[in-house]
Amino acid sequence: MIPLLAFSFIAAFLVLLAGHRDAARDPRLTLLLLSLLVVFPMISWWMPKVGLLPSSDGVQSVASFPWMEILISVWAVGFLISSIRLALAAVGLRKWKQRAVEIDRADGIPILKLDGLHSPVATGVLDPMILVPSDWDQLPEPKRKMILAHELTHHSRRDPLWRLCAELACAIHWYHPLVHWMAKRFAMQCEYACDAEVLRKGADAKAYAGLLCDFAGSRQAPPLALAMAETSSLEQRITRMFCPSRSSGAVVIYLAGVLGLLAALALSMMGVKAAKSSPVSPAEVHMRLTADPFPGE
Repeated sequence: MIPLLAFSFIAAFLVLLAGHRDAARDPRLTLLLLSLLVVFPMISWWMPKVGLLPSSDGVQSVASFPWMEILISVWAVGFLISSIRLALAAVGLRKWKQRAVEIDRADGIPILKLDGLHSPVATGVLDPMILVPSDWDQLPEPKRKMILAHELTHHSRRDPLWRLCAELACAIHWYHPLVHWMAKRFAMQCEYACDAEVLRKGADAKAYAGLLCDFAGSRQAPPLALAMAETSSLEQRITRMFCPSRSSGAVVIYLAGVLGLLAALALSMMGVKAAKSSPVSPAEVHMRLTADPFPGE
């Protein structure tokens, strides 16, 4: 437990350090650290152990309270609730697909029109799709091109899959606010990257910002879906488009990634110190064997 908590703090610090000048850089680093948080228990089980953590042996207690069993039970309940939440989100997206009507395809990905949808959504890990609102046909062609450019970038970057990894990290570490912060930072970084790609393809920044404002809503998308615009991140995205931040160099990003990997490996090798047993002298052994079992008689 101690190595896992220590690594979560290190991972959050590295994400914060790499993005202190530009929060959008670099989603790959955030994804790497979130993935390490997911597989850390397995790495810890597989790696050889070095006795560094204090041993609990030798602590005498008349009736020791089962703290570890209680903590594991509480974690299991939280993990179960988080897993059910993800399962319900997957079922909800499947129902969306069943209600939606396919109207076109772009780069082999179906475009589905869904009544009641406020913002375009990219979703689907094994079955990628783009969901658009019912008024899709009334939108001008330039706006539709910008929307498709944004959503197709999500799929080309495999953002739905990486979003699933981030949600799994949050399910495993449901109790840890820093892990949820990293997942939220990663989701914003994905949107920043898609915005930059749309503008790189020639979209007008003012027109694109207006489009984001049109689709922004306070209602968040399901955990496994990537909505084009949400009110919570709209201001930062528009500000970044017109006032780009000075990004950290690639060396800083690679160094942070290497440090994260080394920290995960080092912490996974931390084990409990072996209990020290005091040697028993031959004289004491002889005394115990020859002692009178009934000294009072």
